[in-house]
Amino acid sequence: MTDSDQIDDSDHTAHREASPTDLLTLHATRIGSAAVVTVAGELDLNTARKLMSMVDETLEWPDLAAVVIDLAGVSFLGSSGLGTLAEIASRTATPPGLDPYPAQPRTARPALRLVAPPDNHAVIRPWETMNLQQILPLHPDITAALSGL
Repeated sequence: MTDSDQIDDSDHTAHREASPTDLLTLHATRIGSAAVVTVAGELDLNTARKLMSMVDETLEWPDLAAVVIDLAGVSFLGSSGLGTLAEIASRTATPPGLDPYPAQPRTARPALRLVAPPDNHAVIRPWETMNLQQILPLHPDITAALSGL
């Protein structure tokens, strides 16, 4: 963790301050039983590990039912960013009907919900190109992602 990363365990809010040279800014907060990680900027080979670190920190928060990753502010989504989101999905609960081993007991893990508005072509285009909507559906906003939790 760098000096610009802050975690406040009292209210379960993590925040990464942006510097002018940063290509990615992250902010995590808690809404009810969900951690919401807001991503802004370029999610690519140079920045994807920052997102993974932030999500790993939020997965430590107690009584977490879901992790919502808000990609609305993403201006570029590269293959490394897509791979990191897939890796995050492997660390969270598999949506019903998509678990390849449903009969095996799993430890309780929070659900993963991803947010990208339909007009964010920087996210939607690679998502559709890689046909990820069936595996990791995108929600149009945070409210939709939080519904049903």
